Formats: sequence, C-alpha cells, structure tokens
Amino acid sequence: MMNSESDVAGKTSLTDPVVRESSRIPILIAIICGLIAVVAIIIAAVALGRGQASTTVVSSGGGQPQSSSQSSAKTQSGTGSQSKVWTIAIGHDYGAHEYIDTKGYLAGFHHDLIDAVCKAAGIICKTMWQPYVNCWDSSAGKRATAGEGLMARWFDACTGWTATVDRVQVVSFSDPFLKISNSLFFVKKGQESQFNPRNLIGLTKPIGFLDGWASDEKCLARDTSITGSTLPVNKILHIATTVEMKNKIVNGDIAAGYTSVKDLEHYSELAPVGIPFSCKISGNGMMTRKDNDFNTHWNRGFAKIKATGYRKICTDAKTKHGNIGDVNCLS
Repeated sequence: MMNSESDVAGKTSLTDPVVRESSRIPILIAIICGLIAVVAIIIAAVALGRGQASTTVVSSGGGQPQSSSQSSAKTQSGTGSQSKVWTIAIGHDYGAHEYIDTKGYLAGFHHDLIDAVCKAAGIICKTMWQPYVNCWDSSAGKRATAGEGLMARWFDACTGWTATVDRVQVVSFSDPFLKISNSLFFVKKGQESQFNPRNLIGLTKPIGFLDGWASDEKCLARDTSITGSTLPVNKILHIATTVEMKNKIVNGDIAAGYTSVKDLEHYSELAPVGIPFSCKISGNGMMTRKDNDFNTHWNRGFAKIKATGYRKICTDAKTKHGNIGDVNCLS
C-alpha cells in the first residue's frame, strides 16, 4: 500500500542534518569522559611519585654529594613535619676553621662539625659559601647590623659567629662550640716596640679592623684601660679579609690591626701586642635570625655529639687542618 503524502511528510530521513548531529552527542560525551579518566590517572600517578622524593645530602666539605630517598611527609628526625633543607652560610678566611684547600674546595673544622651535628640532629644541611658581610656588616663610625643575606633569608644560619653586645640585640645564637678568643693588636714582627698598644692618641695611621667581625672599633672603645680607645672615624679602616689585613700591616699602611688572636695567629709575619680584651659574650656558634628555629635542631645534634664524638672531631682537626692553624675547642 502506498503511503499517503501526510505519512511521508511526518517521517524524517536518517540523512537529515539534525539527526546526524544528535547521533554524535553520545560519541562526544564518551570521548570527554575518557579524557577526564586519563587526566585523573596521570594526577594520581604524579601524587604517588611525590611520596618518595629523592633528596641530596650535600657534604659541607669537598666530598661528593650523597643521594638518599625518603618520604617527603617526614623529616629524618621523624618529627612528622615536611622535610626541610637547612642552608648554612660559611666563608673561607678563618684559619683552620674555614679555608680553601689545595684542590679548591671549602674545608676546615667547621665543615667537619656541620656534617656531624646535622647527622646527629637528623636534619638535612647544605652549606653555601658567602662573603662574611652577608652575615654581619659594619661601617666605620656606624652601628653594625645583620647582613643582607641573613635578613633577606638567603640562608638559615651563619657558621662560627660569636655573641657580642651588639649582635644579641639583633640575632640569635646556638650553644657555643668553641671557646672565647680574646682580642688584641697585631703589628709586623720585629716592630713591636714601635707601637704603643696602651695609648692611641696621636696616631698617624689608622687601626685596621676586619669588616663585620667581633673585634671592631666599638669593642676597642669599651676597653677603657687604653688611652684614646675611642677612635675618630679617620683612624678607623675596615678591611675585608685577613690576608688584606696582614698585607696592610706588613706594608705599613696601618698602625696595627685589632682582632681576635685566632684570626691572625697563623701569619708568621705578624706579632700580637697589648693586653688581651674580650669582645665576646660567648664562644663561636651558629647565628640565625630571631624568627628561625634552626638553632633548636642544631643544639639537639650538638648535645649528642658533645657527649660522644666532639673530642674526636677536635683531635682529628689537628691532623686534617693543623697546617692552617689551631682550633680553640671547648674543654
């Protein structure tokens, strides 16, 4: 039977564009769902991969880094907080404590100590060379302050700094790991009689001070047993390194250098003169911002090695670094 015209008009051909478009919708939905599932699988895989992060514990000396795998959810000390790498600033101009060895690597007692203490504390530490002024800085005739690097959080701590009257009002210190070393003047060996360390009035040349170090002109001014200990600005010269100070003393550019005994004792061309004076409140330790808790972890680790391995580190230093100078270990 032939369909009537109205029946034909009421039916839509499968080739009609509307039908074709509507038939594609389920296919598109299936594709989108598939893509979402793939993305979800990738995200889950990445999250699982981060659970076991590979960290590098860098030796503070010249040795090669050692790689270790550990969960990022816990620190090595098992505190349950996220792992943190503590960065420690260290220099190269402090006798047997900090120097550059013959191969060009940073070396010294401080590096040995950092390795031992951080291991005992169960924390990850990395040292980074920094100019000393990035830890503490001063200018002639002006009040000293913490260095830009410490204040700007370029690193967590500075190594081997002593607490002084000025510093404790700005930064915090760990328990000391070295004895206090007193300060006095250094002159060229053989010329000790040409400089009067008890009277500085009438100086024709300035006194040299290591820039930012504890034995500065403010400390010298506190030694009221010396006549003229408060120097005018034109008789104060800040010097960046111990080598520069040694050279200026030997060349006669300055009347004398004023610093800790341990800072210049390894230079055979120089001789100490005067009566030792203490510029420090306590011996050398780690120096941090007041809002940084690195010293809490450090003190915990140092307490452990002080009871077990500290003496050995000090004894070994005589063999490893004795050609550079002495280390003033605690008794």
